[in-house]
Amino acid sequence: MAAEKQVTSEERYAGKAYEHVITLARTIGGRGSCTLEERQAAAYGAQQMQELGVGQVRLEPFRAAPSTYRPYALAFIAALLGTSVAWLGGRMALILAALLNALGAWAMLAESDFSGNWTRRLLPRGRSQNAVGVVPAAGKPARRVVLVAHLDTHRTPIFYSSAAWQRLFSVLVGLAFVSMAVSAVVYLAGAISGWGGVRWVGLAMAPMELFALAMSVHADLTPFSPGANDNASGVGSVLALAARLVREPLRHTEVWLLLTGGEEAASYGMAAFLDAHGDELREAAIINLDQVGMGQVSAPVPEGLIIRRKPHPELLALARRVAEAHPELGFREHFGAAYTDAAVAHKRGFRALSLDAMPADGPTQVHWHQMSDTPERVEMEALRDVHLFVREMLQALDSGE
Repeated sequence: MAAEKQVTSEERYAGKAYEHVITLARTIGGRGSCTLEERQAAAYGAQQMQELGVGQVRLEPFRAAPSTYRPYALAFIAALLGTSVAWLGGRMALILAALLNALGAWAMLAESDFSGNWTRRLLPRGRSQNAVGVVPAAGKPARRVVLVAHLDTHRTPIFYSSAAWQRLFSVLVGLAFVSMAVSAVVYLAGAISGWGGVRWVGLAMAPMELFALAMSVHADLTPFSPGANDNASGVGSVLALAARLVREPLRHTEVWLLLTGGEEAASYGMAAFLDAHGDELREAAIINLDQVGMGQVSAPVPEGLIIRRKPHPELLALARRVAEAHPELGFREHFGAAYTDAAVAHKRGFRALSLDAMPADGPTQVHWHQMSDTPERVEMEALRDVHLFVREMLQALDSGE
């Protein structure tokens, strides 16, 4: 009779993580920013923490944008309006065209980097919330760690549907910003020099902005992804780690658990959390888990849409040491095509690192922002490996590394 395979602790906790994936992605379903489903997910996360015995569990409400695309749509509309105004003739028309294109470029740059801008004053806000809890240290606390994962899911536009579309999207983001910035400079130069030919330069830029506007409008008309990998896998992994930390607390490290809302709309939840707790967590290590349910443990280095930000060097070095100790996990670093909640922490100078999982054949296999992102596609091995990886990082941090 064949001997039964012994189940490891990591496999047991991966099973717990997968149970949360099923509840979030199948029972609750698509969890758009500021929606009822996102609130249900936050309540579920808080309830699970309470049942585990996590301390100081609460929901922290904040106001957030319900759409990541509307600010960009306004930016493109401003630029296109400027291009139209330029054809009215005269220097004042060119000055106004330069101003409107500059406003569009500024809004796009600021919005992509989580900064206030004029579009946020014009667009409505919705209600969102973070679920927060704390696992105390077993002994005298000497340091803090924050484990983060976002609750909300993204819409499912066509430009995430294939490798070709994803490459086009990446190029589109850069070209749309450049087109507005160049148009602003060209129109201003024309106003100063009096050369009316600059209108043709601006007109040549307009198709890019018009295409970007069409894609933004299209995106907001698509349904929300079930979000099993992105990011029920991260939430489930944080809750599984919480279950283990309650049973096996770190000796000198207090661990905060943060399940954020509004990440897909520009990381509003992380920004609200740092606004509220940044002073007391200034020296904390922040580990963000985002899309950890398919492939091998990895890290986006760097990440961001226009401005690229690198993880904190100490945490990245620690991740590399854990990877060296566990070569079987196949840890690697890859170029971040977008942003995670860690990017806000990077910008504000916190010690942060984002971990994900990436198949060997690239990001198109993780069903990123697609209706096919369902629990059946989440891999138990990936959940097991990320649990082991983060657990090793936590123990190293607790020992003072």
